[in-house]
Amino acid sequence: MKALWWSISLVWVLTACGGGGSASGGSGGNLSGGAQESPEAVAAQSSSSAASAPTLVEFEENVSYSFLSGEVAPPHIISSVITGIDYPVHVYLPPNYAESDKKYPVVYALDGQWQFPGLPYLMEQAGGEAILVAISQGPDDRRRTDYLLPGARSYFQFLTAELMPLIEPMYRVDTQNRTLVGTSFGGVFTTIAMLLDDVSAPYFTNYLAFDASLYEHQALTRALLDQRYQASGELSANYFASSALPAGNDTFVSEFVGQLRRKNFSSLTIIQRDYQVTHAQVAEPSFTEAVSLLLTP
Repeated sequence: MKALWWSISLVWVLTACGGGGSASGGSGGNLSGGAQESPEAVAAQSSSSAASAPTLVEFEENVSYSFLSGEVAPPHIISSVITGIDYPVHVYLPPNYAESDKKYPVVYALDGQWQFPGLPYLMEQAGGEAILVAISQGPDDRRRTDYLLPGARSYFQFLTAELMPLIEPMYRVDTQNRTLVGTSFGGVFTTIAMLLDDVSAPYFTNYLAFDASLYEHQALTRALLDQRYQASGELSANYFASSALPAGNDTFVSEFVGQLRRKNFSSLTIIQRDYQVTHAQVAEPSFTEAVSLLLTP
């Protein structure tokens, strides 16, 4: 069990992100374990550049997720026409999913290459019940393009117009209860997605941003916030913003949360937390608390 927990904890330790208060990046590794066919090799075979519509192709991996009570569905590669990138996708189904006929909330998790299967494990420990879709970044540290402006606009379209319509019909998804979660650069995207989401019929209910690297393009984010407020003073959502202290992005997270509070959006619930952990450790306590507050039956 100790070795197992070490492997799960490694998901957080190797969360290569924008970092605390700087723009330094990093690279991750294969945390799944075991021999498997490279997702990039599978993606190359799909020839997405020639596709006129997004495609979803299953690939094989020799990995055991026996420590999870729920089930992990066969992984897929989704080839996006909008971004021109191939993204590996893993889907976790909660315990007793096969025996039930009910619909479940769905969590879309960024940086799946590091956050899976850590997030499902933590969700089970916290008593949450939801389908979790983990989207890995594309090649060449693509997260730096997809999670930040201006590329975040295209990535948001990829999520909502390509990924969701392909994935959700495969499972019993409660489309009125979607959550988006991201850490560091991913937290920046989660924040941007809240401001880009449809005003009258938003795709997401919960936006979880963990120690978001909001030092990035502060003026653009502020302008987007102003535009969203001008479009409507109502924002029906839960925004969970966490930060790491002392060596994290607390200053920038708190500054943005202050700007958001001053807009005084109706129907918006803001939950702000800080944890005495490092930037690389912040996702674990953040996700655990967010699940207990928002995703526990």
